[in-house]
Amino acid sequence: MKKVELFLGIGLLLLMILRLFVSYPYSAILITLTSILLGLIYFFLSFLLLNGIKLRHLTKTGAFAGISSLRIIVTICTGIILSFTIIYSLFKFQEWPYGSIGLGLSLQLMAVIVFITIIKLIRTKKKFYSKLLMRLGIISFLSLTLYFIPDTKLLEIKYRNYPEYIEAEKNLRKDPSNKVLRQKAREERIKMDKS
Repeated sequence: MKKVELFLGIGLLLLMILRLFVSYPYSAILITLTSILLGLIYFFLSFLLLNGIKLRHLTKTGAFAGISSLRIIVTICTGIILSFTIIYSLFKFQEWPYGSIGLGLSLQLMAVIVFITIIKLIRTKKKFYSKLLMRLGIISFLSLTLYFIPDTKLLEIKYRNYPEYIEAEKNLRKDPSNKVLRQKAREERIKMDKS
């Protein structure tokens, strides 16, 4: 399961970076599916992944031996927060509504988990907490970087070869209820997609 997590995580990062510089077919679908798969793994299987339990050992007696129920609860909560962070990073990158707000909230929750993990690592010196802290650190760093990139800057980077579309979209964002600006942005988007 760790290999799947690593594959999806690196794949997602590469797909997003590539999309910033090159417009390739089905980029939005690939990025969305990869993010959702990674988010689902964290959401539903975090208690296995973060505790180092293989999926095939789940039904065996003693699979959770030596793992406290509190640690299982903490890994489930951590997985949910990681899932939200991944999904809201997707929202921010794809410029979907509430992406920045959701990512900000997810990062605040992530900060609480990181703080607790640091305290537990200092007190117990267990390898579990150092591995968890590394995972949280990488995801937090990448998500924070995305969070602090302004929406208009993402727009300018992704569509730098289409200044008319960028201008129309910026104007629409200033006045989202204006039907004329909405139509202009739609027309520029169609022109861009045809070229």
